[in-house]
Amino acid sequence: MSKKKHDIPKAANSLQDECIRVQKVYDWVTDALTVKKTVLFTQEQLREIEEAMDDPSRRPLRLVCEPPKQPPLFPLSDGNENHDHDDHDHKHEHDLGFICEQVGEKRDVTISTNGGFIDAQLVELLISTDVKVLVVDRHGCVVTKALVNASVFESFVLCFPDGTDLFCKVSKIFCRIPTGTVLLNTPASDRFDLEITFCLDIQVEAEVKLEVLAKFCSPRDNDLIAEEDVIDDRCPKVQFPEQCPGIFPRPNCDCTAEGEASGETGPEATEHGRLSVLVNICPDCSLVDSELKASFRDSDTDDGSQSFNFIAKTFDQETLCCEETKEGLKLIVSGTGKVDGRTVDFNFAVVDSDSDTLFQLQLINHKGKIIFDSDVVCADEGEIEVEDCVTFDDLKFKKV
Repeated sequence: MSKKKHDIPKAANSLQDECIRVQKVYDWVTDALTVKKTVLFTQEQLREIEEAMDDPSRRPLRLVCEPPKQPPLFPLSDGNENHDHDDHDHKHEHDLGFICEQVGEKRDVTISTNGGFIDAQLVELLISTDVKVLVVDRHGCVVTKALVNASVFESFVLCFPDGTDLFCKVSKIFCRIPTGTVLLNTPASDRFDLEITFCLDIQVEAEVKLEVLAKFCSPRDNDLIAEEDVIDDRCPKVQFPEQCPGIFPRPNCDCTAEGEASGETGPEATEHGRLSVLVNICPDCSLVDSELKASFRDSDTDDGSQSFNFIAKTFDQETLCCEETKEGLKLIVSGTGKVDGRTVDFNFAVVDSDSDTLFQLQLINHKGKIIFDSDVVCADEGEIEVEDCVTFDDLKFKKV
């Protein structure tokens, strides 16, 4: 007698394979651009200022700049679901008192990154705003005001393939008057300097269909047969814009290191002395905004002082390695930096053990020669914490 197979019912809204329509981010760049202007008061404005200065109860006068208010960073398209942003977003930005728009056509370029060459696109963006400058008395009453325009024209290299859309959003505008914000005496100066900083959030997007987890999906074949004849497949296949994995997204770090420590160089060091390091590698589990500084003080000056200061300028993602050792979690990374103005390559390793912080720094000149090797330094001051980052490779999925 055969056993009847019973299907186990699934609760409503259980996990299952889905194909979703989303806006995929092909590139994402943030930047801050500053423009400086010298603003001249008109004769009428100077007359209003001097009239206020003649009244002791209104002195001193102050210069105050007020940038336009910016909308929140999200949603990127400001609720325009169909992403037809060319007219809508520009009109909206003009209403807010600022614009960020592409000028001209994008151009294909080839750039060098991570030891190779990749194709990208060069675009030019115009960012402009009107800043209100007020002259106010000691009671806060406005003496006179002016509207000052500030614009900046900047080029950006982006992953911007055909079929994608560029969104340029001004997330914040700062304005600052470096000097002379207080007017004390007559005659008042007829000009002042103004600095305007634009905080930009630039994203390149395209609408795609993804099969969760994060995999392009394809439309189904027209394979359902009805009574009428099936038309031959002569329609073009759906193709998404080519991605730029060498540009964006960048891979996450497997671990992160942060802290300050110092100690005597090891017995096999090229120079003997005290090495101090400040480390903040892979903050938020990304190499963006990583920091590494070192200061070496030579204790053996018989051959001349070899003391130096070092600051890392770039970090090579491909060299980043995190591994478990018997002492603890170890982070290794290489890159380029500056030693008292000279460009060098570096190798850096740090281990956060239960009892000590161990680290090592190597510096290599343009000929490939190691000019400094600290050997393993056991920190006697400070501590550097090395922590594991959870990445997609760490996720384990239960197969049904």
